[in-house]
Amino acid sequence: MKRRKVRIKLFILFIVLSIMCFPIKYHYKDGGSISYKAILYSYTKYHKLEDDGSYFIDTEFLNFPFNFLK
Repeated sequence: MKRRKVRIKLFILFIVLSIMCFPIKYHYKDGGSISYKAILYSYTKYHKLEDDGSYFIDTEFLNFPFNFLK
């Protein structure tokens, strides 16, 4: 009986952590930037058109407390 409760708790913890890591994909209309945002992280691949006609290309990865700053 005690083992069953522990297994159920571990299963629920696994499901919650899986949901927290599942990203949502956002497309921006600035030249092709893409952002993947989840609760625990944020990954952005910039491809932004600048005023002079050139492109700004960069990547950014932010972990949990800092991914909500932007």
